[in-house]
Amino acid sequence: MNERILFPDIEEALVAYLVTELAAASDSAEVTTVVPDPRPARWVRVRRDDRRRRMDREDDQGSRGPRLILDRPRVVFECYADGGAAADLAALVRAILAGASPGYIGTVWCDFIDDAGVVSEIDPATSEPRQVITADLCVRGTVLA
Repeated sequence: MNERILFPDIEEALVAYLVTELAAASDSAEVTTVVPDPRPARWVRVRRDDRRRRMDREDDQGSRGPRLILDRPRVVFECYADGGAAADLAALVRAILAGASPGYIGTVWCDFIDDAGVVSEIDPATSEPRQVITADLCVRGTVLA
């Protein structure tokens, strides 16, 4: 019988982690998975987006082999801030992510975070400027008994 692996809710883990780390950096940005209403002056939206293709051997050839306990979520962080400060918020979020692995993100063990970069763009729904960070994570699941 094959092992059943339970993977963590990486969005939930990252939201809690960023809330704690941003507060420790004296930043008041709200962190969420949905667009808040009303929108705060500074906020970060975290969402898993595995639809964007990764260009690595594991995904290209489907050869994960014995590493099936690993999950490889692609996560997008949309950073918004009034007064043109979205780039500063994105820089802080990137610094927090760079220091997060290897290590625990809450209760989730993260082997590594591969920062795929940041893009400055305009939110199509509101015409607000934002900075969008894309990162590939490697996190461990747990074997179900």
